[in-house]
Amino acid sequence: RLTSQANSMRGQTAKRARVAKNLDVRAERIAAQRVEAPKVKRRLDVRLPDPPPAGRTVLEATGLWKSYGALDVFEDVTFDVGRGERLLIIGRNGAGKTTLLKIIADRLDADLGEVRLDDRTRPGYFAQEHEGITAGRNLLDHMRENGGIGDEQGRAVLGMFGLSGGKAFQDAASLSGGEKTKLALAQLVAGGHNLLLLDEPTNNLDPSSRAAIGSALAGWGGTMILVSHDPDFVRALQPDRVLTMPDGTLDYFSEEMLDLVELA
Repeated sequence: RLTSQANSMRGQTAKRARVAKNLDVRAERIAAQRVEAPKVKRRLDVRLPDPPPAGRTVLEATGLWKSYGALDVFEDVTFDVGRGERLLIIGRNGAGKTTLLKIIADRLDADLGEVRLDDRTRPGYFAQEHEGITAGRNLLDHMRENGGIGDEQGRAVLGMFGLSGGKAFQDAASLSGGEKTKLALAQLVAGGHNLLLLDEPTNNLDPSSRAAIGSALAGWGGTMILVSHDPDFVRALQPDRVLTMPDGTLDYFSEEMLDLVELA
């Protein structure tokens, strides 16, 4: 009887092993065929502080001229920008759009002419190539550059742009292109500016982030000078006037110009 019971137990054990093996095979097959659901990205919740008070005329540019060697990039460009106005700069590649923004931001000297800012104008510059992001320094270090903002506020603003948690202590040079864009925008938000100089601020951003940032800027009361190839972003901001480079021609903005935005 004992021998019969032992054989029966061995048989049941072998059966359970086969069943277990079959279940493992099925589980592996199901796992291999499973389609991973896309991760839901948290929408950015960007809120810009009210801008500091500004004068009626925020900026005046007179007779600006810039050359590189024998090449005249632009000449005799003259315009002004009023408080709360949104000026879009358009033109073909090489027409001097970025060069003009750098001159306004005091990052580059004009060969002739001058830019005058009202005493109450506080400009903030977003560089297309992220020149302000430094290797070897973390995100919180970059936020500390904005005088008057503490670490807690800095981390809160970073979190607003999806750069939360331990990301604040990461070397800024190791960020992706989109994350560098968000860091640069976070610095602008924390900087207490009333004039934003934006050179392609939506580059490297996913559609959801572009929409959130565009919506936040659309509701901001400060002054903006913008270069962008993104027609949806430009439509959201609804510029007041358009400066066409290199001629420096000024005109009022209309929806028909959005085709030029994308082609420029």
